[in-house]
Amino acid sequence: MHSTPQDTSQPARPQGGQPPEPARWKSTPRAWLILGIVAVALNLRPTIAGFGPLLAQIQAELRVNAATVSLLTTIPLLCWGLLAPLAPLLTRRRSSETVILISTAVIGVGALLRVGPSLPWILLGTVLVGAGIAIVNVLLPSLVKRDFPERVGLMTGVYTLAVVSGAALASGLAVPLRTALGGSWRASLGIWVWLAVAGVLAWLPALFGRQTHARLAVQGPPVWRNPYALPVTLFMGFQGLVFFTWLTWLPRVLQDHGLSAAASGLLLSAGNIVQLPFTLVVPILAARLWNPFPLVLGAAALIGGGLLGLLLAPGWPLVWILLLGAGCGSTFPLALVLIAQRAAHPAQVPQLSALAQGFGYLLAATGPFIFGALHDWTGGWSAPLGFLIACTGLTFVTGLLASRPGRLP
Repeated sequence: MHSTPQDTSQPARPQGGQPPEPARWKSTPRAWLILGIVAVALNLRPTIAGFGPLLAQIQAELRVNAATVSLLTTIPLLCWGLLAPLAPLLTRRRSSETVILISTAVIGVGALLRVGPSLPWILLGTVLVGAGIAIVNVLLPSLVKRDFPERVGLMTGVYTLAVVSGAALASGLAVPLRTALGGSWRASLGIWVWLAVAGVLAWLPALFGRQTHARLAVQGPPVWRNPYALPVTLFMGFQGLVFFTWLTWLPRVLQDHGLSAAASGLLLSAGNIVQLPFTLVVPILAARLWNPFPLVLGAAALIGGGLLGLLLAPGWPLVWILLLGAGCGSTFPLALVLIAQRAAHPAQVPQLSALAQGFGYLLAATGPFIFGALHDWTGGWSAPLGFLIACTGLTFVTGLLASRPGRLP
């Protein structure tokens, strides 16, 4: 059984003979810190989730095929994978709070450029959005583990609840905003720039009274010697591949089965909204379980059932989308909790997080592109959905391996 994580803000020596981290000031009230965490986390999905319901219009205006337009989702995922390992390095010169603030501002700038007049501007904005989210993806959950060591499950739930809420808002409002703003998909997506501004303002109190530099890394066994590093990374990757693929392509699949753009956007939003209770409850349960495998099994069964339903009985889309949402609303917080639980010591959390999210999101980035390419190749949705069902099976297998109890180095 794993030991209870220590609060690394205190000058106590972690287990395993690791040297203590420098003490940190705690002058920021917890309520302000929680507000900042929620406000920043809300920015991590809207620029991607709001894209799916507008996919057909965007593809038509840009005059590109399905595989090419999927790059607007694939590029952020590639950035998350390639840039996630940089996050622990950035904190060697600046505090996590400062790096998170700058990264949130970068997300806002990227969201503005992503609705630019031509494809090169859109691609540049997409890279900036992906870069900002990549850093926050790693540092914010690590900060939660550091500053709330006695409430890791609850605060992980609050964090993931905010992330999923941002996705639900963006997917549900994408088409109504487009209608209200003169039929422009650029205006519909560009409005989320203001959410980034709010995130920056809400995060400012988190910097008050903090040291200008706090070392997160300590000496010890390298993270790749952790026996859980590979299964946790693959679990993060496959669950992300499944989620971001259906987040991107589900509205298009539904529209090809006769639904309107507005109806498909509302159904996508329902799939995100149903995730909310699971993102809050599942990490609390997982943090209390010695082996969270039953949660992995349940989540994979829900996702598999939803995908099989879309493949075999597409006339009942609401049922299958609710199953997909419940399953994916469980796997993402499970991955974050497993990172926190399977780290050998508290200071290894950002290292394991960077490894799991780095390689994991590189794997996830292939999903939307392969799904779109399979559709271009076959002209239908059976092969793409079969591909996602196979990836759900791999999510289950890697989750089983990441959940099993064992000895840490």
